[in-house]
Amino acid sequence: MKRWSLLLVVLVVGSLFIAAPFSYSAETKATVLRLAGPWPPLDPVTLQLKAFADKFNKQAGGKYSVEVHPGESLIKINESVDAVRTGSVEMAGWPIGMFASVDKRFAAAEVPFLVNSVEGDAAMQVALMPLYSQFMEKKFNQKAIFSFTCLALDVCGTKPVKTAADWKGLLTQSVSPQSAKFIEAMGGASVAMPFPEGYQALQKGVVNATMQSSSMMIMFKLNEVSKYVTRGYLIPASLIIVVNMDAYKKMPKDMQDLLVKAGKEQQKETNDYFIKVAKENTNTLTKMGLEVYTLPKAERDQWAKKLQPYCDSLFSAMGPEFSGQVKKFAAEMNAKYSY
Repeated sequence: MKRWSLLLVVLVVGSLFIAAPFSYSAETKATVLRLAGPWPPLDPVTLQLKAFADKFNKQAGGKYSVEVHPGESLIKINESVDAVRTGSVEMAGWPIGMFASVDKRFAAAEVPFLVNSVEGDAAMQVALMPLYSQFMEKKFNQKAIFSFTCLALDVCGTKPVKTAADWKGLLTQSVSPQSAKFIEAMGGASVAMPFPEGYQALQKGVVNATMQSSSMMIMFKLNEVSKYVTRGYLIPASLIIVVNMDAYKKMPKDMQDLLVKAGKEQQKETNDYFIKVAKENTNTLTKMGLEVYTLPKAERDQWAKKLQPYCDSLFSAMGPEFSGQVKKFAAEMNAKYSY
């Protein structure tokens, strides 16, 4: 009996050691990377972020998980850069040009008339992303995972804008420093406010026009408060998705590689999506009852001349090395994709 009792004790103790690893594995939770974004849950950009998260999560084997938090549910849009820098959130997405006041090089995303088309803009983002990440890692403690075009800022309002003269005194919502300077250079009066507030501002007559992407015009149903749209790829616009460097460095190498790989794949898919959407939006806007006017090249060239001094000042503020690369990329894209 003593020997049977001793054997039973050995078996019980042994089973605890054997079961322990399995028990631990079952209780282990994935390390969560919270991805904060300002766009509503069903916004096309949010859906692209969710597609990116799904790509990563499916291959992460439960070790890491990206969670998308839309609609400014974690942070306000103007806190994006600093929140990722300090680690308040692990990841975030934000409009690049919006933060040109934080670093002049971010203005490269919204230099007026820099590229001729959405195809050129998409290619620019692929070329520029490594340059952004290079200084962001050192200065803002964050790594760029992917960036992409979100279409140009064009004009939507209660008055037609077909010539430079139509801008005179036009009260126009500006959503970034670059759009404000554009409006002023064209002779309009800029009214700075976040892009979601355009509908209400047009409805109340606070502004007569807004500079938004065609997708945002559709998303915010601006046809209900305005009548005219002028499209001319006036100010290219793009978004970037970043990760806090401290969180990134803690990740095992295979997880780092997976995050970068998923970002690269999503960059292509998202750029392709917006290229497709750009071609469809004119018809969509027209069906919504808006009068869509495509700016002729000759008139667009005249507008570009008015903006050239401002564009030159943007390039100067970026520094010769960075701006030189931006100009080189833009020349290549414009040679390939004409207006």
